[in-house]
Amino acid sequence: MAEENVQGEQDIVQIFKELKEKIEKITQEKMELEKKLHDIKEHLKEVQTKEIELRDLIAEFANKESQLNAQRISIEKKLQEINNKLEKLSKVQKELKEIWG
Repeated sequence: MAEENVQGEQDIVQIFKELKEKIEKITQEKMELEKKLHDIKEHLKEVQTKEIELRDLIAEFANKESQLNAQRISIEKKLQEINNKLEKLSKVQKELKEIWG
C-alpha cells in the first residue's frame, strides 16, 4: 500500500510539473503576443500619422491646383481679349490700307 501511495505521489508530482511547464509556456506565448500587439499598435499609430500628413499634403496640393486653375482661366480670358483686340486692329489696318491704298 505504501508503494502505491509513493507511486501516486510521484504521479501527482509529475502532473504538477507538467502543468507548471504548460503554464510557463502559455505565459511566455502570452508575453510574446502582447509584445507583438504592442508593436503592431505602435506601427499602426505611425501609419495613421503618416496618413494624416499625406491627406494634409494632398489638400494643400488640391488648393494650389485650384489657385493655378483660376489663374489659368484668368490668363486665357485675357489672351482671348487681346486676340479679339488684335483682330479688330487688323481689320482696321486692312480697311485703312484699302482707303489709303
